[in-house]
Amino acid sequence: MRPALIYLALFIAVLSMSTSSIMIRYITAPALIIALYRVIFTAGLAGILSSAAPARVGELKSRDLGYILAAGLFLALHLGLWITSLNYTSISSSVLFTNLQVIFVLLLSAWLLQESVNRWVQGGIFLALLGSLLIVQGDLQSGRLLGDMLALLSGLSIALYFLVGRDVRSRVDVWTYTSLASVAAAVVLLVACLALGVSLTGYPRLDWILFLLQAAVPGIIGHATLNWALKYVKAPVVSVSVLGESVGASVLAYLILGETLAWNQLAGGLLILSGIFIAAGLEHGPAGEAVVTSLPPA
Repeated sequence: MRPALIYLALFIAVLSMSTSSIMIRYITAPALIIALYRVIFTAGLAGILSSAAPARVGELKSRDLGYILAAGLFLALHLGLWITSLNYTSISSSVLFTNLQVIFVLLLSAWLLQESVNRWVQGGIFLALLGSLLIVQGDLQSGRLLGDMLALLSGLSIALYFLVGRDVRSRVDVWTYTSLASVAAAVVLLVACLALGVSLTGYPRLDWILFLLQAAVPGIIGHATLNWALKYVKAPVVSVSVLGESVGASVLAYLILGETLAWNQLAGGLLILSGIFIAAGLEHGPAGEAVVTSLPPA
């Protein structure tokens, strides 16, 4: 495969992912409903793309199925928290805090899996934390702190999704995994909607079109392309390319929605992106220690 085609595919994937928050701004339905129908349509599309998925489900070991169901729970938490955060903070702050999931994966891997954290990772984490504090300081004054914290929790949730699913993904194909995790997430979100009395129907036609596009564009075209690229490039390259989502979403928010960046968001964002790049972009530190990277859900 020619490198130029691979990097073109990565660019298309990141651009596709960057459209998610823009679409959400145009949806009138509540956040939980947006999350619910996104995973429902994702499960359906993934099932169509893997015609053998039903047969493979029957071959799953109970332990793997349990991990996939747990991953679905964290996926539901991630989407519910992140989409809700967009009601309380800017797109740029929300996406930046959610992308701190890379840092969470590194920290949780070191703590739970006893994986080494070299000096490059430590320095990157320090820069990302400085950037986060800078954004929080500014957003606190403008009343956006709640949205920032919801986005941060969504990043923690997706980091747990990665850690739970990382092992099982080596034994289960991407489409079976995606469809089952999405079904599990849909069940969790459906229960939440029913418990809170959120209506499941009655939304305008544009909302339903955007529900489907949420699954097809950032979900399938974006995330699945990143997983495809792993066959041809190293994981750190793919992981670091995800940082482009923060830039792409901010640019689209400015061009389409007129959302501008405050000085603290710009400075803090540069620190966060630099920190994540250093922590996740270097596969090996000076001592040859492996750096754990993560990818978005397919």
